[in-house]
Parts: sequence; structure tokens; C-alpha cells
Amino acid sequence: MIDEMTPEREAFLIEEAAQYIVSHDLEDFAQIALEGTAPFGDIVGELGFMMSYPLAVTFFNRSGADFVNMLGFNYKLNAEKILDRVEELKKVKELRRKIMKEQQKMLKERRKRMRQQEGWWDRLLSSLGLV
Repeated sequence: MIDEMTPEREAFLIEEAAQYIVSHDLEDFAQIALEGTAPFGDIVGELGFMMSYPLAVTFFNRSGADFVNMLGFNYKLNAEKILDRVEELKKVKELRRKIMKEQQKMLKERRKRMRQQEGWWDRLLSSLGLV
């Protein structure tokens, strides 16, 4: 466990948490868990720590203790930072998904046009996998 939480380590853990949440489609769960426990983090720090520790260790394994230390110091602020970063990454993910769909659609249309230009013999050979 790290005794002193540096700003670089804190930023790294926030990024790691946000990346994990977005890559595993846990945005809604994270929002419920972090926003639900955030009020307790400032009022009763130990309660926020106790509520977040099982989640952190479950999702982050070895870095779970570091993650909980980071949340324990400024729980509400860091929970908001994580959720903000998750929103940013979610927008990027949706944009990539949209671009991917458009590329697939364009590729399909191109293949369709190419098939229409081919003769019946070429289509037969390509359907058999010989071309």
C-alpha cells in the first residue's frame, strides 16, 4: 500500500478506473456506486471507505488498496473526477462506434456495387471462394 498519494498517482488511478469502467460497460453501475456513496465520503470518511473498498478490490485487484486510499482523501472530489472522465471516454467510445458503423455501411455498399458490375461467372467464382 502506498502511504503518500502523489498527484501523479492519483491521476493515474483515476484514468485506470475510468478506462476499466468504460471498457467493461459499467458506466451506469459506477455512477450509482460513486454518486450513491459520495455524500458519505465527506460526512463520515470511514463509511465511504468501507463502502468503496469491496468494489475497488473486486474491480482493480492489486491496485484496489491504492484506489481506496485515493478515494479516502478526497472522496467526493475524486469520485466526481472519475465520473467526469468516464463521461469523456464514453463520448469517445460512442463516436468510434458511430464511425465504425459508417465505415461498415460504406464497405457494404462498395461490395454491393462491385458485385453488380461483375458478370455471373465472377459472382459464381467469388461465392465459391475461388476468386
